[in-house]
Amino acid sequence: MTALERRYRRLLAWYPKDHRAQHEEEMLAVLLAASAPGRNRPAVRDAFDLVRGGLAIRLRRVVPLRSRRVWRAAVDLAALLAPLVLFGAGLFRVAGYAGRFAFDLAVPVLVDALPYGLVVLLAWLGRRWAAIACAWALAALHATMQLVQLLSLPEGTMVVGDVILVSGRPVIAASMLLSALPACVCAAMLTLAPSPGPGPVGSRRLLLWAGGVLAACVGGVLLPKVFGAALMLAALGTVAVMALRFTTGRRTAAVLMPLLVVAVMPSWFTDPASLTGVAAATAALLGATAWLARTGEPA
Repeated sequence: MTALERRYRRLLAWYPKDHRAQHEEEMLAVLLAASAPGRNRPAVRDAFDLVRGGLAIRLRRVVPLRSRRVWRAAVDLAALLAPLVLFGAGLFRVAGYAGRFAFDLAVPVLVDALPYGLVVLLAWLGRRWAAIACAWALAALHATMQLVQLLSLPEGTMVVGDVILVSGRPVIAASMLLSALPACVCAAMLTLAPSPGPGPVGSRRLLLWAGGVLAACVGGVLLPKVFGAALMLAALGTVAVMALRFTTGRRTAAVLMPLLVVAVMPSWFTDPASLTGVAAATAALLGATAWLARTGEPA
């Protein structure tokens, strides 16, 4: 046995035992025949493909096809809801400023929120690549605007959201990430989803739910605090209970959780370490759910 064959057999060990018993010799013969003469180590690309293929087969056996189909529906729905959440959050802030007659603050927020409405519309109409391009352009725009703003400040100051913090230059990258992270998560979800859309929920039902929640939240801002809070909680609670009754709804909520965290609670992540951690956790979750979605056939 040559050194090359021995190393290929080690890589083939990533495949399940029964799969190797049936296909190992055939795969090994193809790999050896395709190798350059005199080579004693597998090519990096071949090694990567073998490890990836073996892990994929093992994971497919761990997660049944039926479950992966549900994950596909959940990821597709979450990808459509992601820009809708950011659009709704923007309108919520606009309503808050408008309720205080601070129209000079409401207009910039509205201008910032409207592109997410365009992303929602494009994704809903099946224009996936146009929605992805628009979402990534928004993420790049947010990061660029934050960088320009930071570089124009005196040494030792930093802007995080609407607050100016006294800090040093090393946290500029963290501030940029904080500004662009929700848009990046939204764009990544659209990119990784096989076919963003309402899926089994249906366009009509999703439109009714989203419209009801948005109307309740905007109306709640304009009402007195007690009545407004009660209205918003009632609307959100009703939709949450209805959605979480179903497996697809629960998994959609899990996929959306990173976006909700970074969009609703950005003040938790104002230092580079926490931002790096949440970005890594978000990437891991989106990567895992995207794999589950893309290996699950449409229901």
